[in-house]
Amino acid sequence: MQPFVPSVSVLMLVVMSAACTSMLTSDAPPENIYWLEPLDPTPQATQDARPTSIRVQITAAPGLDTDRLLIRGPGAILNSYAGARWTDNAPEVLDTLIRTALEDSGLFSRVTSNRSGGLTDWTLDLELRAFFAVVTSASSLPTIEIEFRGYLQCTEGQTPVRIVSKAPVTRVTLTAIVDGFQRAVDSSLGELLEQLPDACLPIGVEY
Repeated sequence: MQPFVPSVSVLMLVVMSAACTSMLTSDAPPENIYWLEPLDPTPQATQDARPTSIRVQITAAPGLDTDRLLIRGPGAILNSYAGARWTDNAPEVLDTLIRTALEDSGLFSRVTSNRSGGLTDWTLDLELRAFFAVVTSASSLPTIEIEFRGYLQCTEGQTPVRIVSKAPVTRVTLTAIVDGFQRAVDSSLGELLEQLPDACLPIGVEY
């Protein structure tokens, strides 16, 4: 009796079946894309507010220009949560959130990004220095930290801007971690809106 020799078509079927099984049983976690909601500020402008345009430009310190949800520590390690991404890299996400907050505040006649160009009265130039969950030990719960540093350039001069926000996380799940990021973002945007109205006023002048 001749030994059975599988045909090419049978071999291909076996290979394809094995590949499909490997894909279906993959240990890689699914990718989840997370959205941060814009702040809903209370309009602050008054009828005699000056019509002012502002341009926003956001950069990021090395390591933070990514769409990954980052975790720092224990120690000096910077890592990311598996299977979790933002809708875009952090500077782009925060640029949109900041511009939306400024638009909705009623403080400015026009809000643009650095990409759109054009002349504006003021320029808000910020660098993202922290945008991660911080853990101090393997058993500790994370704390979300966000920090911006930069300046507000206006016709009267240049004003330093620094905003630091922290939000504790009560359990180690992606839902809780994203909620912590949202609370820290809301706090940062609220503080920014408090700082900007008077930041470019000349000393001794009130509007």
